[in-house]
Amino acid sequence: MHGARSISVVDQTLMRLSLGILLGAALITAAAGHAGNKTELAPEVFAQGVISTDLDESCGSFSPDGQTFYFVRRGAYTTSPAISIICFSELRDGKWAHPEVAPLSGTYLDASPYFSADGKRLFFSSKRPTKSKPNGRDWNIWFVDKIDNHWSDAQEVGEPINTAKNDTNPAVAADGTMYLASDRDGVPGYFHIYRARLTNGKYEQPEKLGPEINGGDADVNPYISPDQKSLIFASYRKDTLAGGGNHYDRADLYVSVNRDGHWTPARHLEHGINTSASEGNPTMSPNGNWFYFTSERGPFEVPMKEKLTTASWQDRQRTTENGVGNIYRISANALELDR
Repeated sequence: MHGARSISVVDQTLMRLSLGILLGAALITAAAGHAGNKTELAPEVFAQGVISTDLDESCGSFSPDGQTFYFVRRGAYTTSPAISIICFSELRDGKWAHPEVAPLSGTYLDASPYFSADGKRLFFSSKRPTKSKPNGRDWNIWFVDKIDNHWSDAQEVGEPINTAKNDTNPAVAADGTMYLASDRDGVPGYFHIYRARLTNGKYEQPEKLGPEINGGDADVNPYISPDQKSLIFASYRKDTLAGGGNHYDRADLYVSVNRDGHWTPARHLEHGINTSASEGNPTMSPNGNWFYFTSERGPFEVPMKEKLTTASWQDRQRTTENGVGNIYRISANALELDR
């Protein structure tokens, strides 16, 4: 104690300076670590070469036990109607098995598989004929039920979910509330997101969500968390069309959080989730640790960083990330739901 009191003013000043330098260095290190964590959050291709391939994949949904993954494979061409089938892959010994066409699919245009919270029902969209419109060509929502470990025949969800317009992209919360994309109140093909509550086993009339969600020319592909606290979706918005070459209509991913019964204004997702390509079809792993989505990102963007040659063109076309749809995943921390 006597020695401590006898330290000179100069010594005290030097000690304060040293302490300040150490604290500053610690703060810089912490900031760098925080920044490093942000830069480390980057999307990765999901099940490359098995589920994500050089074909066109999109629209994934996990069974509640995480052992089965349903997704869509589409014909990689733009003639209409392009083929669209629902496939599934099973996790065996820690590896995803080669996908097979789901029994419910393979004849009509099918899309948007989505498991119920208990895994006993699989919703999906289809352009197959309905009882009321045997010659119809619009999207409607269907489902199959798991009976004795097998799927039942497909059934229409029916009114008021399905209408004479297009109704698609079902997403179902734990209490059965359904979120969907529909063009029922607008120009055909210009979709917006609706919510239909389930009461006594029957769906109420879908209500269009407010401008916090429906703020784009079209809003599609809803994913709703089981507790309905967060809604992630794709939106076509003019402020996100910047990119190389000519502008074209394509979607980016947005998130809104339900706070005190109100949706926050939709926020554009970061951490490399969105690009100048098209992104959509959000979903989550059953444990909530991973966020999955579809992207058409690829090696071709005008102007090219390196001039293409015949060989490089052919090589890049044969890769997984060749500009048609693939399924990606990123840590759920990238959603920053507490912002």
